[in-house]
Amino acid sequence: MTPVDVLAFAAHPDDAELGCGATLALAAESGLRVAVVDLTAGEMATNGTTDQRRQERDEASAALGLCQRVCLALPDGHLGTAAQDRIAVIDAIRSFRPQVVIAPQPQADRHPDHSAAGRLVSEACFFAGVAKMGTQGSPHRPRAAYHYSVHTPFIPTFVVDVTATWERKMVAIRAYRSQFGPTAPAGSTALASPGFFEVVEAKGRYFGAMIGVAHGEPFACLGPLAMTSIPGLSGDLLAQFPYVLQ
Repeated sequence: MTPVDVLAFAAHPDDAELGCGATLALAAESGLRVAVVDLTAGEMATNGTTDQRRQERDEASAALGLCQRVCLALPDGHLGTAAQDRIAVIDAIRSFRPQVVIAPQPQADRHPDHSAAGRLVSEACFFAGVAKMGTQGSPHRPRAAYHYSVHTPFIPTFVVDVTATWERKMVAIRAYRSQFGPTAPAGSTALASPGFFEVVEAKGRYFGAMIGVAHGEPFACLGPLAMTSIPGLSGDLLAQFPYVLQ
């Protein structure tokens, strides 16, 4: 694999688009190399086939401007139940050698695979730097790891202003015709409801309002963020929206 700047992990194809798609598009648009690793092919999904999901994934990846996307083919519905799962994620991190890793939140989520993916990636980010762990590649530990929300919301550590790339995120989500909106079998899942896209829009608007912009995507981190000065001083985005502290 070619080294990347940002590497996002997803339990299933479409998770990264839902949780951090606009942020990935923003990073790619700025010239960074951005890739996604899908831990499973989503083979246990109620709707669609793996061939359909693969085609939809490729269309979504193009919309986001990804440079690479791979699937580790771990078992959908059983993530984190085998020691080999963590080894596969360690090897992926060593192959891509990212500066920043993004993954689902490790806390409880509506789909158990989402939180399992968050825990796997958190553990693998550490163990990827341990020489005797993994099966391939030289040790590599990312500089930072952040978590996104697929379904269950959280109080974010920070919110990214993604107003400029929000429509690219929506194009990527709509690419999953077998899963979302009016093209998915009506009533088959909550994701196939006619109002699903309105829910996605509402979440973007809500987190955008938290920082005074049109659309935002929330992220959390398990440790402190390094700063070179006090946030909110003249020159940074926070200084423009002091009311967020009220």
